Amino acid sequence: MPSSTTAENIKKAFIVPGQPHLALTDGWPELTQAFKKAGEDARSVCPDVIVIYSAQWLSVLGHLFQSDPNPKGVHVDGNWHAMGDFEFNFKVDTSLAKLAEEKAQAKGLATKSVHYEGFPIDTGTLVALKYFNPDNSIPVVIVSSNVYADKEDSMALGESMGEALRESGKTAVVIFSTALSHRFMTEEIQSTDDRIASEQDDEWNRKMLDLIQLGKNQDAMDLVEDFAQKANPEMMFKGFYWLMGVLGTPNVPGELLAYGPVWGTGNAVVEYSLNN
Repeated sequence: MPSSTTAENIKKAFIVPGQPHLALTDGWPELTQAFKKAGEDARSVCPDVIVIYSAQWLSVLGHLFQSDPNPKGVHVDGNWHAMGDFEFNFKVDTSLAKLAEEKAQAKGLATKSVHYEGFPIDTGTLVALKYFNPDNSIPVVIVSSNVYADKEDSMALGESMGEALRESGKTAVVIFSTALSHRFMTEEIQSTDDRIASEQDDEWNRKMLDLIQLGKNQDAMDLVEDFAQKANPEMMFKGFYWLMGVLGTPNVPGELLAYGPVWGTGNAVVEYSLNN
């Protein structure tokens, strides 16, 4: 479905989980299979670049853009280190990252490019790359989630990326990596016994997802503040403002590929088909 408000070269957008369980274990098959399908759908449009905003890459002093042309190393999740580790070696579209940063600075946002050996790439980014870029053939741009950013700054950051993509002409897939409700089980569980931590969390997750599935993205944005208070989503779900800033808040439905718990947290795989 084409979107008149989204740059024509943005082909698809996704909301995906960032929990390492979905990359390092086989205990959550429905979410894992949906993640796999999302990655296949993304690669089917042959994007020139994958743009990722991860709620797990936290920044304090402004908004960060990864500008190392070839980050590589090994990452161990600080909370789930017993599951294994992530080896990574991927390419960054440094010219697009620089252009997006310049656009953000022009809007008055404090930004910084990150380029040094051994920089800790976050789990959410690496989980997304496993499914969307398994052979590391597609360059990426990674944007941080600023702890203190409000709705206006988050949208402006997204608008900057949308403008940079439009100006570059590069075909793109855009990803928001996040949990919905973000309360973990505090005891050991089997994946088959997993559930959303509370009925209230589940109710609010579904409210948000219902609006997204109906293409009521403006209404979904209007719900974010209440959603953040009621369901404790990862980084207050502010990345959704960023995503809508990139896309221009189109009236396009997001297809829900899967929804379910990961150790009590709420997670969804959502696909927006835009200009493909």
